[in-house]
This record gives sequence, structure tokens and C-alpha cells, in this order.
Amino acid sequence: MNHPTQDPINHLEFQVLLVLAEGVSYGYAIMKGVEEQSGGRYRPDVGALYRLLARLSARGLVEDKAAPKGASFSHRGRPRNYYGLTPRGFEAVRQEAHHLERLVSQARAHRLLPSD
Repeated sequence: MNHPTQDPINHLEFQVLLVLAEGVSYGYAIMKGVEEQSGGRYRPDVGALYRLLARLSARGLVEDKAAPKGASFSHRGRPRNYYGLTPRGFEAVRQEAHHLERLVSQARAHRLLPSD
């Protein structure tokens, strides 16, 4: 049986971790990635996103990273901060995905969603 490695992840945190599972990214790109992959359900503003990234960093799920090769180091004269998942972050997002998969299976068993 899998045991969680940390506190539960909320939906917005999961969305951010999913974006970072694709690779190292910076704030605005993370924000746009969350909006796109959630179908517009989540649209974090810049301040909320950076507070969330700070919380994920404090939990050991996200860390500052060097800019990927060929990436821009600044935008409008301001340095870009790049973020990536830690090994613990990869494990957390993987565990949460499995948890959500089990919930979807239960919803199908209750005929709330169509079967595959």
C-alpha cells in the first residue's frame, strides 16, 4: 500500500506540479500552463502563484533551478526565476495522480462517469 510522503496536495498545487513535471519553467509560463491544462478552471494571479511556489518549496517539492539551455534569463530587464520538481515533488505528484485515478474509478463504479 502506498503511503503519502507529505501533507495532501490541493488542486492548484497539483496543477502546478503537473506543469513542472514537464520540465523546468518560470512563473509566467507556469501560470499559463496551469490555465491551459485546467481548461481555464484555475487562473492564478502572479502573487498567488509565487506564494504557492514558496509553500511548495518549503515543503521540499519544488526548488529553484538554473535556466534551461537557450532560455531567456530576463524579461523586461528583470531576472527570471526558474523552478523545477525535486525528487520528493515527483513522488508527490505521482502519488496524487494515483489517488485521483482511484477516485475516478470509484465514481465510475457509482455510475457517475461512463465506463472506459
